[in-house]
Amino acid sequence: MQRPLLTLAAVVECLTGVALVTLPALTVSVLLGVQPGEDGLMIGRIAGVALFALGVACWGARAPVGGAAVNGTLDAMTLYNAGAGALLVAYFVAGKAGVIGLVVGILHLVLAAAFAISRRRSPLSAAAR
Repeated sequence: MQRPLLTLAAVVECLTGVALVTLPALTVSVLLGVQPGEDGLMIGRIAGVALFALGVACWGARAPVGGAAVNGTLDAMTLYNAGAGALLVAYFVAGKAGVIGLVVGILHLVLAAAFAISRRRSPLSAAAR
């Protein structure tokens, strides 16, 4: 279950990262329903680079070798998805994001749960801890 999750995360995070770096205003507008100012555009671009880096780490962790690097990547992706999901849902509840922001937040929470479950079910990750 971990390899498909890591593949999905790699592709989505890399695509989102590239979108934030190259088209931050459009990406933020679609996701949150707001037009960022100049500072928000720079923060969006920096976040895009970080998401792209997460995607690259996920792609590398897909190799079936296990170990601390893979476990660290799985932990990081669980934390990232839980945090991003919670923040997006809270932003929606506060009335500051549209339905797309809510849907993306829920998808992040689902991915966080899937990564957490994959850690419990995988004998490889349990043996490497």
